[in-house]
Amino acid sequence: ELITGKSLRFRHYNVSDINLVTTSLTRFLENLRDKPTRTLYIAHITRDDLILGFMSEYQRRMAKGESFESALLVCGRKEKYEMIPEVRDMILGLDGAPVMIVEYSTHEAMSMIHKYTPKFNIDDKHRVTSAVEHYEPYINFDEL
Repeated sequence: ELITGKSLRFRHYNVSDINLVTTSLTRFLENLRDKPTRTLYIAHITRDDLILGFMSEYQRRMAKGESFESALLVCGRKEKYEMIPEVRDMILGLDGAPVMIVEYSTHEAMSMIHKYTPKFNIDDKHRVTSAVEHYEPYINFDEL
């Protein structure tokens, strides 16, 4: 469930840019500022400190007019872990923050990401246009 940042749903992250967060909040915030800007962070739903830290950094950068390309995937098995309502309300209050909550363990979510084969989405006009421009010179329409 993508609860905010719906306008960013076509953003892609390389597998090498995925970071499972198991560190302290201090180290996470350092990484958030020092790592490449397009990093997908994965955190467990019980790590309210990391979720709030991510949202704070998002707000800080937006207030400064800086770009923010990182995203946060919050994981927790259904009916075993739930996000506290106050944190969910804070996330929903941040318009555009790229946060997604999934009902899988962090291990399951990372495995699914590693096994995923990207496909074109007709609504992703930028990627479709790039593919058409690339392959069009190689297609002989008279022979078709």
